[in-house]
Amino acid sequence: MSPYQWSLVSPTPIHSGGRAFSRTLGPAEHSFYYDRITNGTADIIWHYTVELADPPRHPLIFSERNVTRAWATVKQHYPLLAARMEPQSDGTARFVVEEHALSSHQPDEVTVRTISSTDEVTSIIERGIRDKPTEDSHIMSRVFVLARGDKPGTYEVLFKAAHAIADAISGATLGRTFLDVVCSPPIEAARLEERLAMAVPSQVLNPSLKMSPARQRWRRAIGKVTFLNMRKRLEGGHTLPRKISEETYRTPATTERVFIRLNSSDSRAVLDACKRYRITFGAAIPVLTQMALTRVLHRRYLRGELSADEWESRRRQPMHFGGPLNLRPFLDEGWQRAGGVAEMFLMIDFYDCTLPFMPAPYGSRRDASVPRVDGAPPYAALLSRARFLYRARLAKEQLARLVKHPLMLEIAHARQPLYVARKKRIATHWQASVKGEPLPPFPELDQMDAVAPDYCLAGALSSIGDMSPILPDSYPLPSSHPLCIRTVQAPLPSAYGNVRATTPRPSASGTSTVLRMVDHGTYLHGRPTELLVSSATAQEQIGLALTYDANVYSREDAEEYLQEVRLAAMYYLGEDERVAAKGKL
Repeated sequence: MSPYQWSLVSPTPIHSGGRAFSRTLGPAEHSFYYDRITNGTADIIWHYTVELADPPRHPLIFSERNVTRAWATVKQHYPLLAARMEPQSDGTARFVVEEHALSSHQPDEVTVRTISSTDEVTSIIERGIRDKPTEDSHIMSRVFVLARGDKPGTYEVLFKAAHAIADAISGATLGRTFLDVVCSPPIEAARLEERLAMAVPSQVLNPSLKMSPARQRWRRAIGKVTFLNMRKRLEGGHTLPRKISEETYRTPATTERVFIRLNSSDSRAVLDACKRYRITFGAAIPVLTQMALTRVLHRRYLRGELSADEWESRRRQPMHFGGPLNLRPFLDEGWQRAGGVAEMFLMIDFYDCTLPFMPAPYGSRRDASVPRVDGAPPYAALLSRARFLYRARLAKEQLARLVKHPLMLEIAHARQPLYVARKKRIATHWQASVKGEPLPPFPELDQMDAVAPDYCLAGALSSIGDMSPILPDSYPLPSSHPLCIRTVQAPLPSAYGNVRATTPRPSASGTSTVLRMVDHGTYLHGRPTELLVSSATAQEQIGLALTYDANVYSREDAEEYLQEVRLAAMYYLGEDERVAAKGKL
C-alpha cells in the first residue's frame, strides 16, 4: 500500500476515545511542513464579514454552543483540520487524525467573543501572520467568531490554517461550508474513512496509475527530464529594489500587506475587455505587474536612485513570474465525481512565466525630452495596447502549454522534491542559526535544480478569478445546492474544474436567507523575500493584494507598485485610457 494512503493506527494511551488514522505527508505537503516550522511561514488566515438578515429572529446563530457544533461538523467533513503533523526518525512527517479530535476542540481552537471595532480584527490577523505566528502552532487550524459591538448583527469570522492542509481555494470551501452549517440544522457526520480517502496527495490520484508499471516509470522519467529542461531556460531577471544579505534566505519574513479594490464600474470594464480580447485577467496580470514594475523602476532611475550600470543591466534582462496552479481538475475522474475538486486540502503545483525585457524606449536617457507623468514615462509611451495584448497572450500560451502537457502531473511531481529540499534547508539553517550552530550543507540541491545561478524571480502571482460560483453571498445554501455538504453526487461549478455533469445547477429560490457575506480577504504569512500579487473577483469587484517581506522591500515601494498595477489595468483594459494614464499615485 502507498505510504500516502491512510491506515488505522492504535489510539494513543492518553486518548482512548475512538480510532486514529495516519499517513505520510505527500511531497508538496512536506514542503509546507518545513515552511510551518520556520516560524509559522505560509500559514493562511481567511477573513469573512457577515451580517444577519434578521438579528432579532436569529439571536443564537453565533452563540458559542452553535459555533462549536458547526466547527465540529466542518472538521468531520474535512478531517485534516483536526490533524497533527508528527516528525519521524527518517526525516519525514506523518499526519495523524484522531477520531475524538473531530468532535472536541483544543484550547484556543474556537474563539467566540465581542469586539468593539475592526481594529481588533486587524490586531488578530497581524498577531497570527507577523507578530506571534507560532503561538498556535500546536493546532492545525482555528476559528474566531467576533461579534461587532459597534455594529449589532455584524460578525467577523476568521479561520487560520497551516498551508500543509490548505491552499488558496480552500478558503472558499472552508468559509462557505462553515457559514452554511452554522445556520442549518445538525447533520449526520460522514464516515471518517470515506472522508480521509478523499484527502490524499496527487501521487495517489494520478490517472496514469491505471497504466502498466513500465509505462508509469517511463512517464516519470520523461517528466523529470522535461522539468529539468524547463528550469534550464530560466536565467537572469530582476525585481523591485531590495535589501538582501547572506542571511535573508533563512530569516523569517516580516509580513506586510497592501490592498486595493477596483470599484464595480472599473472592474466590469476590465473584465469586459479581457473577454473581448479573449484573455483572462489571470493571463493579463503578469504583464500588468511587469508594466507596474517598469514604471516604478523608471521613476527611480530618472530620480538618480539607480546607477547607469544597474539600469543598463536591468533593461536587458527578462522578467520571470510564477505562482500556484490548482491540480484538482487534472486528477482521477472518479475522485472528481465524488466531489474531490471541492475538497479542502493542499493540491497545487507551481508554474513559471517569462516575459521579454521591460519596455525602455528611451534607453539610458534622463534628459527633459523623456516624457513624464508622475515622474515616469506614461504607459502610452512605454508599451502600446497591441504589444500589451501580445505579451498577455504570450503568458496565456506558456500556462496553456503546461496544463495541456500530457505529462503535466509527472512534471509537477518532478518539481516537488526540489521544493522539499529547498524548504528543509531553510528550516534547518534557521534553526541552526537561532542556536548558534554551524549551518549543515545541502550538496544535493545543486544536482536537483538546473536553473541558472543568476536567476531572479520578479514576483509571485496568484489569481483565483471570479469567486462567486464557489463562494455564495447568502446562507444557508439550499440542501440541493451542488456545494452544500448535504448534497450527494451533485455537479460542481466550473471554477473547481471541468467535471462532467448532467444535472443543472439548482436555484437558491425558496431558501430563507439567515446571513449574508459582505466582504472577505486572504492573508498569508509570507516567505523570506516574498513579493506576491494576488487577485480575485468578488461581488463584481476586482481585489488586488500585495503581500511582501518588509525586511526586504519598503512600504513606499510596495504601495507604489500595487497602485501602478491598478493604473496599468485601467490603462490597458479600462474604458478611459486618458484618465487612467494621468491617474495620481
